[in-house]
Amino acid sequence: MRAPGIAVALAAGLSVAACAWAAGEPATGPVPSAAALPAGWRWESYGGIEVGVPADFGYDNGSQRLGQWCVGPRPKDADSPPVVGRPGISTAAGCMESVDVADTGPVVSLGPELGEPADGVTRRGDRTTVRLHGVAVIVQVGADLREQIVGTVRVVEGADHQGCLVRHPITDNPAYRPVRAPAEGAVTSVSACRYSLLGSKSIISSLRLDGAAAQRSLDAVRAEPVGGGPDEPRTCTPDVSYGDEVVVLLAGGGEVVVRYSGCDHRGFDDGRTVRRLGVATAKLFLTGANTVFAGAGPALLPGE
Repeated sequence: MRAPGIAVALAAGLSVAACAWAAGEPATGPVPSAAALPAGWRWESYGGIEVGVPADFGYDNGSQRLGQWCVGPRPKDADSPPVVGRPGISTAAGCMESVDVADTGPVVSLGPELGEPADGVTRRGDRTTVRLHGVAVIVQVGADLREQIVGTVRVVEGADHQGCLVRHPITDNPAYRPVRAPAEGAVTSVSACRYSLLGSKSIISSLRLDGAAAQRSLDAVRAEPVGGGPDEPRTCTPDVSYGDEVVVLLAGGGEVVVRYSGCDHRGFDDGRTVRRLGVATAKLFLTGANTVFAGAGPALLPGE
């Protein structure tokens, strides 16, 4: 799959996942108030909502894991590795909705609430769904852990736990360029903030690199050749040429925009210079929580 197709296919993935996120049921309780995270847990961010999960949770395609659980040879049962899922490109098999962790494996899924508009909590089978501010947090794990995770769900005002704005100016202006580039010299951290340019136009996920890893990542960006690309403007219309999502890097008091999902304008842009989108460099920021999924694996970047 080439990157120009990500914009269209991801939208399709969201519609396929609607059966998983559109609960369409009355709430059975109030939204819980968030507590402090237990030791060894981490926060996950989506659309202005955060949820805490144990540190051993991996990442997977939320659309595929919940909406397409009947597809593929991968074993999905209560003993399979637990994951955090977000919307991704998925297959379109006619899997019946399952609220049984034995079918889907343990999963905490974050996505748009496409059904019941009211905030609240619904419990069915092994699934508890928290609906809050237009986001659905689906917690489909064992009973004891399920209640712990549900109790961490919270609204984020302004910026998330990685320092990423919930809504960045780029979500309303895909042509946005940073006002300030990262300062020259050493950096101690880089936050990679991934945003949707469609739908909610807010944060999808975030990650942070610290210390030597942060410095190496920014050095890699600065080492990419000047000029931007690789671009394929003839493969899509100008109104969708920026794609459906983008990453904004926060480092050294400045920003770098990472464009990869459209047919045009690809590259690393610090507001002064646009550099080529090197695959290996881009993947430093599109991993973990920021992984773009297609089916059972990561989507391909331009040049792969």
